[in-house]
Amino acid sequence: MKLVVFTKKEDCSIYICFEELFVKLNIEFYIFDKLDLSFISSTFSNKDNIVAVIDYESFGDEVLSFTRIIKNINPQAKILITNAPQDVDKAMQFFASGVTYYLTTEIDKFCLCKFINELAESYVSSQNMSNDPTNLFVGKSKPIQKIKALLPTIAETNCNILITGETGTGKELLARVIHQLSPRRYGPFITLDCTTLQETIFESEVFGYEKGAFTGAIASKKGLVELADGGTLFIDEIGELPLPLQKKFLRFIQEKTFMRVGGTRLLKADVRLIAATNRNLEEEVKKGNFRSDLYFRLNTLIIEIPPLRERKEDIPLLLEHFIKVKTKEIGRDFKGFSKGFLEAIMNYSWPGNVRELQNLIERALILAKDGYLTEDLLPGYIKKSEEHKLINQKELINHDLTLLSNSHKSLNDIEKEVILHALIKNNWNQTKTAQYLGISRKQLINKIKKYGLHKENITWLKYREDKIKTTNQ
Repeated sequence: MKLVVFTKKEDCSIYICFEELFVKLNIEFYIFDKLDLSFISSTFSNKDNIVAVIDYESFGDEVLSFTRIIKNINPQAKILITNAPQDVDKAMQFFASGVTYYLTTEIDKFCLCKFINELAESYVSSQNMSNDPTNLFVGKSKPIQKIKALLPTIAETNCNILITGETGTGKELLARVIHQLSPRRYGPFITLDCTTLQETIFESEVFGYEKGAFTGAIASKKGLVELADGGTLFIDEIGELPLPLQKKFLRFIQEKTFMRVGGTRLLKADVRLIAATNRNLEEEVKKGNFRSDLYFRLNTLIIEIPPLRERKEDIPLLLEHFIKVKTKEIGRDFKGFSKGFLEAIMNYSWPGNVRELQNLIERALILAKDGYLTEDLLPGYIKKSEEHKLINQKELINHDLTLLSNSHKSLNDIEKEVILHALIKNNWNQTKTAQYLGISRKQLINKIKKYGLHKENITWLKYREDKIKTTNQ
């Protein structure tokens, strides 16, 4: 790896006192006092692992164009800007150009060592993943393997993609993998979070504004759409977008053109759109909460990520992955885990999905002073879920025995009765019913279709509900 520093400051001792670190990581070291293209072309190549540290105070606004030159010559280069202006718009421009770190203060010895270590590790990680970026999306279950098999083909196109799934299943990670596999991998990946945008500032944040467009607009500003030009625009939780804003966004999706607030020129942005939602947009369209024309523009290709409780065979792999990542992040050792810890992890329903598992592993590693993970480190609600599961299983066994006492019923009739009983007991909530029965939601849906157990189709339901609820009291 090569470390290249650009600064006019005479006191460069901070950059030349890391011989031990450089020897350890096999780093070549260079210092330049000019932002000169000849230095770049003679020092960088598109195959070298480069870390460039640029002092903004030394060179001013020309730093931005220079970072773009570096990224054009070596798209994989990591760039760290120091002494940068405390300006959000400028920071967004730098990040859009491919800058890894944007620091508004001087960097000290400790911080530089930390950054160099992280960047060196990221190069190793990226090299390990470069042949197959789909490895970033951890899992071996059939649903995940099907998604992974589709990704290379999907990524080659520019078609719109809609990723669906519960909160915490990894929708943004999957979008980033698609971006890395695509021809746009060297372009920006910009996230538009629909849960944080207020209606009054939507247009100015997404499409930008011209100088003087409103009070406080002292200079023109690019919006997220323009910053994503040449790359991917990830629209997170698009189901949360209010109806008035949906109409404004639809025009851009259709034409790939937009106008800044206060502007008169029609601008274009070459972006690939990937949207994500935890809502059922078909149902939202029926309810009138989501525009049908916008939905049909987005759903050229739909990828559904199943919840973690429906692919529990992925938990051991995710457990191993998060332990590796988190031990490095928090500086803790890992020596192993108890059988009880693993059983609790495997039996929990994970309503927060992969994100909840990640947070729990981090919590357990922090609390485990000896590096050994035991069930005592788990939150109380996970241990209680085990107790509730045993109680539910006993209830089901007792109910099944009652049904079996009627010898005139077939096994299918008995299964139908058990599922109907569970649906009514859980107020027809499919997720809770599946957990109650100890099966996946997908299995439950198949059973409901098999036996025609739809609430509107059961004419004698009111009598049956009253009977079951009376029995349960």
